[in-house]
Amino acid sequence: MSSSTFPQLLRRANITTYDPLITRIYTSTPSSKSQHNDWGLKFSVPIKKGPRYIKFNSLDAGPGINCDWRSGEREARFVQAWGTGRVRWQTDEEIPSYQLKTKSLFDAGADRDPRHSDDYLTEQIESPHGAQEGGSGLGLVSEKGIWMKDIESMSNKQFEEYLELVRSKRREFLSKRLEDLPNRIKESLVLSEDNTLVHLASTGKTTPQSSIDFQTSLTSTELSSTSSTAKLHSKPHRVHGLSYSPKPTSAKDFVPPSLDKKGRVLNKVSRYDDAHTRASSNNTLQRGNNLPWIVSLGGITAKTSQKNARTTDTLNYTSMMDETDYTRADTSAGVGSFGVSRAEMSSAPVVLGLKDSNRSGPGNRMGGRWRQSTANQPSPLDTFKFDIDLTINSYEADPESVPQEVGSKEWVGNDSKLSKLNEWSSRYQLGGGPRSERKRGEALERLRVKEDREQTMERLNRLLGKYKIGAGEKKGEESSQ
Repeated sequence: MSSSTFPQLLRRANITTYDPLITRIYTSTPSSKSQHNDWGLKFSVPIKKGPRYIKFNSLDAGPGINCDWRSGEREARFVQAWGTGRVRWQTDEEIPSYQLKTKSLFDAGADRDPRHSDDYLTEQIESPHGAQEGGSGLGLVSEKGIWMKDIESMSNKQFEEYLELVRSKRREFLSKRLEDLPNRIKESLVLSEDNTLVHLASTGKTTPQSSIDFQTSLTSTELSSTSSTAKLHSKPHRVHGLSYSPKPTSAKDFVPPSLDKKGRVLNKVSRYDDAHTRASSNNTLQRGNNLPWIVSLGGITAKTSQKNARTTDTLNYTSMMDETDYTRADTSAGVGSFGVSRAEMSSAPVVLGLKDSNRSGPGNRMGGRWRQSTANQPSPLDTFKFDIDLTINSYEADPESVPQEVGSKEWVGNDSKLSKLNEWSSRYQLGGGPRSERKRGEALERLRVKEDREQTMERLNRLLGKYKIGAGEKKGEESSQ
């Protein structure tokens, strides 16, 4: 085999070449790494104590000669946390426009940023006949409620059953699509291959809306049955094929528990970085410290959602959670469970070829001011730009915040901090009502009135006590006389 030219041809062929700038993560079994230093490469790499995942710059280097490596823990944690496919990443172009239900559907000035929405939201779905019926091209919003199966919350068995149901309705769906086609298009469908769903979808003779209508009709048929226990959502996703119903934008209680991820709180956002958010709101009353937390999650950083709600109004751990104890005295400080409410990818990764630059040339590799080590080169993960919003579900520093089994002794006897805060606020009449209806200094004034009233009652009780004591002494003297 050594005299054959096949290995040389295979080595020089394009099918065996690869981009050397692509990040490659290598791992091995613990026994192989500890006993044989085996990472699946040509030579063994003697790493006695190191990370579980490493990255190499050269695969065929000899032992200890230009065998530079660095940790691949960050990329591995990123894939473990975000590589399941359950989190739907979206770009700026894919963000749908949202509008409050209380607003007019035709109000052009009612634009709101979906990142800072607080209440119930509904997605604007353009009506296919809106421009023709309205005649003004305002982009009417369909008032029809579209209900679809929540595919994300299905188990593997339920998903397979749903696929079997969809497959059994393919002929009916195809015949319906062929009937709805215009006559001139029907005449062009001569071959048998033309009368297929693949041909209709690839040639643009059917739209994604038809797939949504098909799944909606299946769901409507199932809803007519009294034995239906399916979970539904009313906001379809604009995708081809199966239309996934997205999770609610603001209702944290309906977020699937599979999206909960374990992370660590680093610190709060600087008030100088958050100045543009307060300036855009044009509200001078927002002067508190209700700033979002920066959370390390899966090798990247995210930000908790900032809502205009008090801790006593809703289950909000933003003001109750502490940041990481950097002295390592309390290892559970800042560690908690977080739910992903929005994940946006602002820009795609960019690979930098620093090996070809002047700073990392052969003349500067061994020394000099601009020496560039391959271990310090930025990876493609460093060039990503993420914008992720999180909701704090629980944190380990407070055992009361950990979800407990409903009906258990711990759940029945749980006395959370939120109930204590509610009791304290009701005792001193510090409810305050909605944030928009509060007045500055109103709570402090109520507290002062409450304290003055208690002091006045205390003085009256003292005077009454002295009067009773004095009256008792006089009665004793009269009886002795």
